[in-house]
Amino acid sequence: MTKIRWFYAIAAGIILAILAVYPQVNLQNLRGEQWQGAFASCDLDEMAYASYLQALIDGRPRRNDPYTGRDDSGAAKQPESLFSIQFFPAYLAAIPARIFGLSASQMMPIISIFAAFFTALALFWLIVSITGDDNLAFVGTLVVMVGSALIIGIGAINGFYENGAAYPFFPYLRRYIPGVAFPFMFSFFACLWNGLNAETEKKRALYSFSASLCFAALVFSYFYVWTSAGAVLFGLTLFVALFRTENRRRDLIFLMITSAFCILSLLPYALLLSNRDETMDKAQLLVFTRQPDLLRTVEIIGYLVLTATAFALWRKYIVLKDRRAYFIAAFSFAPVLVFNQQILTARSLQPFHYEFYVINYVVLLAIVLIIAVFWQRFLSSFKALSIVSLSVLCFAAIVWGYVEARDTTVFWDSINIQRDEAMPVNLRLRELAGGDIENAKHQTTLNLEPLQADSQPTVAPQSPLWA
Repeated sequence: MTKIRWFYAIAAGIILAILAVYPQVNLQNLRGEQWQGAFASCDLDEMAYASYLQALIDGRPRRNDPYTGRDDSGAAKQPESLFSIQFFPAYLAAIPARIFGLSASQMMPIISIFAAFFTALALFWLIVSITGDDNLAFVGTLVVMVGSALIIGIGAINGFYENGAAYPFFPYLRRYIPGVAFPFMFSFFACLWNGLNAETEKKRALYSFSASLCFAALVFSYFYVWTSAGAVLFGLTLFVALFRTENRRRDLIFLMITSAFCILSLLPYALLLSNRDETMDKAQLLVFTRQPDLLRTVEIIGYLVLTATAFALWRKYIVLKDRRAYFIAAFSFAPVLVFNQQILTARSLQPFHYEFYVINYVVLLAIVLIIAVFWQRFLSSFKALSIVSLSVLCFAAIVWGYVEARDTTVFWDSINIQRDEAMPVNLRLRELAGGDIENAKHQTTLNLEPLQADSQPTVAPQSPLWA
């Protein structure tokens, strides 16, 4: 078992956390002494996330609509919404906020910091478990988390093109959806790896149970994350079943038991879905189709990594017995599964979310792992060259991370300044509500400024008229 030097993981976490909080530091620097307390947003959806979070902080029930003031109660049952189904990350943020007396506006930057830091720890754990190399894991963690927008041509690179816009900010940091889910996703993969490689049945059972808990957290966090994790688990099970090795039976038992526990968490999820608002499917642009989708950028990258993995197996740079090939193949095959599940289900739900927010990270992880295979085969014996190369790659990743943070934040500067200028209005409404949230949520305001109206529920309980 590899002895993990967590110093490297913590260092990666600190670097990513600093990049994560860049938009907030930038906004406060732009506003100076005039800053009114607004959080820096880098995505249109974040206002809705912050509004739901503030409603939970105010003590409102899970099924609430922060824009209309409608809450679930014995007299007026409310249907499930996108937010009430994906409740886990919101509560994970709301509970400490209530304990420490923080608002949603204060929690949003904190969410970014903690999501980035713990994602780095989980991803480092996964990579070092597979490669056994702390240095590779440190650099690989940075590369995956700052480069996943680059490989699909979004983010800062898009701003280099004529008429292009540097958008979005680091995709995984669209606050608690999907940011809070990412540490659980990489921990899920790490539990699968360590469970398959555990020497005792007790450890295998512990990792299986831990993986199941991580998957359950994903199920109630973000649809695109848990389905991507499920695709990796399916691919891993498929590849283990297809290739005969001396540990195949034991590995299949572990994967099947883990899958069974993961499926259990889908039962309450299905129950919540069955009670969803009847307009939710239309609002989320659910499309009925069986058309295959095989040529997206992440899929093409996956095909190339699968080819490289097959070559490495053929040349015996890796062997099936050590299980690295299974995981690299599963990560590479996941894009094909998530972008073509509609062939069986006849349903497609905004698949670009996979490409932007989840599967690009998974496929870049596959790239890092297959490069690590060749790196350890050909360069590990050249210590000086290996150290210099990793240092250069590390420096390049940090520089590009800064470019991503800087350029994609500029895109939102004017909007964030306007939101902050509107904060006194929102704070005054909060003051007028006093502690009577129940009464204030039934009051309606006429909002003449769209950005103020959009951000009002992130601070004050009164409902904007447009809602």
